[in-house]
Amino acid sequence: MSTRTAPSTWSRALRSATLRRIAVVVLAVLLYQGWLGFQAIGKAEPGLEDAPDERGRFDVDVVLGFVPERYHILQLQNHGRIAGTDDTVVHLRGVSPAGVDALAREYWIEALVAPEPE
Repeated sequence: MSTRTAPSTWSRALRSATLRRIAVVVLAVLLYQGWLGFQAIGKAEPGLEDAPDERGRFDVDVVLGFVPERYHILQLQNHGRIAGTDDTVVHLRGVSPAGVDALAREYWIEALVAPEPE
């Protein structure tokens, strides 16, 4: 008479190569999202959201480490109106608070600053 019991569902799942691969991919995605959130801290200049317009939106200067290409301009247009560029700075108008947060999470953006008064 054998006293061995059937393997539990968890032990079978841990031996499954497919489930281990899925777990690795899920872990990689979670780590990447965590890194994006961590690197976003401090990207927005203090006081950036102090002076909203009548619709609760902001003017933001997006500082890049390179001259923006078409892709970058199109991505920035998802968050506000392009008011022009100066070398590595793109001037955005009408950015919502959620847009500021989304911009800060982009790894290719170096800083978000309030535009200088004209």
